[in-house]
Amino acid sequence: MEANKAQADYWASPAGLKWIEHERALDTAMAGMLEMMLDMVDIISTDHILDIGCGTGASTIEAARRAPAGKVLGVDISDPLLARAAQRAKAVGVQNASFLLADAQTHDFSPQHFDVLVSRLGMSFFSDTVAALKNLSNGLKDHGRMVFVCWASVAQNPWFDIPRKAAEERLGAQPKGDPTAPGPTAFQDCDRVADLMARAGLSNIEAIPVDIVLTPPGGVASAARAASKVGPAARIMKAYSGSEADEAAIESAVMAAFGKFSEGDTVRVPAVVNLFSCSR
Repeated sequence: MEANKAQADYWASPAGLKWIEHERALDTAMAGMLEMMLDMVDIISTDHILDIGCGTGASTIEAARRAPAGKVLGVDISDPLLARAAQRAKAVGVQNASFLLADAQTHDFSPQHFDVLVSRLGMSFFSDTVAALKNLSNGLKDHGRMVFVCWASVAQNPWFDIPRKAAEERLGAQPKGDPTAPGPTAFQDCDRVADLMARAGLSNIEAIPVDIVLTPPGGVASAARAASKVGPAARIMKAYSGSEADEAAIESAVMAAFGKFSEGDTVRVPAVVNLFSCSR
C-alpha cells in the first residue's frame, strides 16, 4: 500500500471515519450522481463490475442490484469503511457483492477481467493517476468500459464553498495547496484528466461537466452538519486545531446560508460534477 499510504492513513483516521458517522446524509445527498453514473454505464444483468473507492458500499450495493446475475467487487483503501460496507450489504440481502482492501493503483486486477469499472468520487485520490488508470484497465476485458464521477471545483459547488467560507471567516484562510494534488476536487479540470486517460492508453474518452442537485435528508440543519464535517471546512478545522465552539459556529453559519436551498421539508443544493467515460 506504499504508493498511496497517505490516503490509507487518512481514510482510517477520525477524519475519514466521518464518512461512516454521516453515511446516511452523504449517501442520500449524492444519490443523484450515483444514479446518473450507473445509468450511463448501462449495466446488464450478468456484468462483472469493479467499484473503485467504494467507501461504505452504497455504490457497490446499487451496482449489484443492477447486475443480479453478475458480481460486483468493491475496492477501498480503508479497512473500517470496508467493514461497514460488508455489514450494509449483508443487512440488505445483497449476496453478489464482495469487498477487497487494496490500493487500486498497484493491486493486480489482471486475472479478474471485469466488464465494467465504476467509481463514485473515488478516482481522484491516486498519487499517480496514469499508473492507476493503466493498472485498472488491465483488469478490464477488451472493450471493457470505465465510467466515473468526480467533483468539479469547490467554487462551483456550494456544498463545499459555503462551509469553506464559513470556516475561513471563523479561523483563517485555507492553507494553499496544489489543486491537482490527490483529493476530492483533483479532477476538476476535464481536459487535464482526459489527457491523463489518453496517456494511460484508454480510448473513446469523454469528459463532461454535469449540473446535478444534492438532496441531503433531514432538512437544513442536517445538511449543514454533514457539509461541515467533510471537505474544506473539515480541513480548515484541522489546520487551525479548531475547537468544539468553532465547529458549532461554522455549522451555524452554514445552516443560515443553506436556508436558500430549502424547499419545504427538502433541501436541494445545486452542484457540478465531472463525468468521465472511456474504454480499454
